[in-house]
Amino acid sequence: MDDDATSKKRVGRPPKYDWDDKRDICYKLWVDEHKSAAQIAAYFAERFNVHPSELPCRKGFHRQFQIWGFPSHKRTMTPEDEAVVMARVKELWEQNVNQKDIKSTLAEEGWALKHYDFQKLWRSHGLRLRNDQGFRVPEPEKNRKKRKRSSVPAEGVDRPQETQGTQASRETQEAREDENSMSAPPGPEEAAQRAQRLFEIQLESDQKLQSRKRRRRIRGYGHLPPDAPGTAPRYASETSLDESKAFLHLSNEMYQAVRKDYETICREMGVIKKTECPDGVWEESQRRLVRENMHLSAMMHPLQPDQDKKKVALECLCADVTKRMRTANKAITIAEANNILGLNPTESKTVRRSLYEILEASRFESRLVSGDDHWRELRQRWFDTNQKLQQAAIENDARKMQAVDLLCKDAMKRFREDRNKRGERPVVQRNTYYGPGPGPAWAAVQPRSKTGLEEKAARQAATQTREPLVQERVQHYPPSESGNIIAALAQATGNVDFDLDPALSGPTPFTAQAESPPLGNPIAVYFRLGPTSTVVGNHPKMWLGKLTSVSMTAFNKAATSKAGAASVTRVHGLVKSNDGTEDKWIIENQDELQAYLVEAGEKPSFLVQLEGGYA
Repeated sequence: MDDDATSKKRVGRPPKYDWDDKRDICYKLWVDEHKSAAQIAAYFAERFNVHPSELPCRKGFHRQFQIWGFPSHKRTMTPEDEAVVMARVKELWEQNVNQKDIKSTLAEEGWALKHYDFQKLWRSHGLRLRNDQGFRVPEPEKNRKKRKRSSVPAEGVDRPQETQGTQASRETQEAREDENSMSAPPGPEEAAQRAQRLFEIQLESDQKLQSRKRRRRIRGYGHLPPDAPGTAPRYASETSLDESKAFLHLSNEMYQAVRKDYETICREMGVIKKTECPDGVWEESQRRLVRENMHLSAMMHPLQPDQDKKKVALECLCADVTKRMRTANKAITIAEANNILGLNPTESKTVRRSLYEILEASRFESRLVSGDDHWRELRQRWFDTNQKLQQAAIENDARKMQAVDLLCKDAMKRFREDRNKRGERPVVQRNTYYGPGPGPAWAAVQPRSKTGLEEKAARQAATQTREPLVQERVQHYPPSESGNIIAALAQATGNVDFDLDPALSGPTPFTAQAESPPLGNPIAVYFRLGPTSTVVGNHPKMWLGKLTSVSMTAFNKAATSKAGAASVTRVHGLVKSNDGTEDKWIIENQDELQAYLVEAGEKPSFLVQLEGGYA
């Protein structure tokens, strides 16, 4: 009987993993280097060249460490330690330090807290500022339940004495009613006055535009919409950045790369402002940019058309880069503004909330509609709500006033966005693509924490080490016998589409084009502008051109002769039928062009669609 029981007893499962010779290395990684279980698993996967699925899981490592008696990473803080840590957290919080930087600072000082423990301390001491009701203090949950359960007393029954909770809920309800009354729409008389004010502002703006007393408006400003997308600038220096990108054939990615390269050149040459540069330094910085940038070297080639417009575009781009360099050094953040004025995060939110309520109570539309006098009155009313704002206004220190202006802008931005969400404010600016270029190139959001800035700088340093490789390949590549710089650049960098002007997109005049030899007598053709063309300026609806060869390169050059930096996106060949109507034939390649010219006879006419040009 005993033998049968012994034979039926299950044999224990052999261990899946061999831990015998791993204790020392695990102790070093876990205790000495303070690595996590996931990091230790990654170390073993790399050392033994195995897949992570073949290693123990995180809990398996923790279980084995517990068997070996390794100390836990979790540090249980005593009440004294918690008081020390919380005092340090409050000190950094009072200095408007970012939460991520507070955690990294504590880790550097020997208090490496996990995310859960840190958030527990953060919430338990009331440092969490965000809630469901914006700047307002949220209504207590008990008060809501009491108000829901309360009922109207019957007649003849004395009403019990109000408790503190019901009184607080009644005050909250009154505050909400006051808020609803503040956000109510204006009366008929006030609405008529605002409409008259807007009409006068629009009339004054139109008169100044006609008399050339103001520059064109390419973005909406306040209640004023942008000017029509065909309005020409008063002077060449007022060329927009989007037009500059169109003249230089720059995509947004290429445009940002050019700005980055020129900023590096300016820092190396000490260029801050054009008027402050010694003689020749500004021009030399532009020449260096063109030399070091392959695309700009091709664009600024003497054989390229519209060299005057391209020089103006390059000048405007470089001037904007130096302007951003100057303003970037002067810009401050909300945290820096709070430190300048001596405000902690809670006081800063209270100050901005007070301006928000003042704007809401006065049914503020915009500074343009209110006028300077009314705006100064509202601003003074805001100063009266806080002693530190009054002190800054009395001292009239430039740094403090910059901080005050930043808090003011932030409150006004929140006020406008809330009104937009409620549908109380018409959105004027709907001009994402205003000019002939690719539209605005939105910059990446700047990291707010110190750790994020360090990571971004490391990524930029890594990308800069790869950029000189392309330039080195171009410098050591032998020059082309035909002198075609585009072919050399394409061979050095790979299959790159530079989106060049027609004059340099194909073989240059130094090389013979075998498939379409030049004609002895150029073909005179008619061009009509397509109705869906997007060309800035007064472009003729019909114009004449000459085809020097039967090729799409020569055709594009003739079609864009009246619009520099334009590109042909669609071509129709027009042929008159016997009944007097016109037939349209789509032309997309050289063979179709040659077939159409044979069919059209002595009077070929084309309907072309142009995009991204400037007449």
